[in-house]
Amino acid sequence: MNKTIRASIQFFIIIIPLAFLSCAELVVGSAAKVVTVKQEERSLGEMVDDVVVKASIKNKYFDTSDKIFFNVDVEVSQGRVLLTGTVENSDLRIESTRLAWSVDGVKNVINEIQISNNDNILDFADDLVIGTKISGKLILDEDIQSLNYSVEVVNKVVYLIGIARSLEEKQKVISISKEVFGVQEVIDYIVIKTN
Repeated sequence: MNKTIRASIQFFIIIIPLAFLSCAELVVGSAAKVVTVKQEERSLGEMVDDVVVKASIKNKYFDTSDKIFFNVDVEVSQGRVLLTGTVENSDLRIESTRLAWSVDGVKNVINEIQISNNDNILDFADDLVIGTKISGKLILDEDIQSLNYSVEVVNKVVYLIGIARSLEEKQKVISISKEVFGVQEVIDYIVIKTN
């Protein structure tokens, strides 16, 4: 691949997520719910650290393997890395985990990568719809700080990672996710904030 194109892609992997952090307010949907960075349970420093860890992992994937880069999704919350997606074989799954662990700032790697050769566009579309519905419901629920959660869906299995303000909020997030049509299972890696 051309070095200029490669450098441009690497630049966007790092800069675009950081640009989203600079937004102080985000107005969403017809309910015009205002969500501020102040409502995020992570400090601004932790948020930036997580974005840098995510970008660094994706950059390592990009440099190592197109199959890993395009097929493995990365979410980071307080240094906890959740890997989801599908790869062709266990060697790629292991390599994805090894590369994630090699990044500074990673405290834990949760490998939920599935091994599958049967990916198709319809499965991807179903997962996208499920994930969008869950995210939308979390955003519109006034009792949930939706910025605190990341939602990934692979083959109709929902993976949640983030920080709940209470056990009740955690249970509500899981319940909302289970109620969305098409969801087969919900696996959560949500921690409860301790003061």
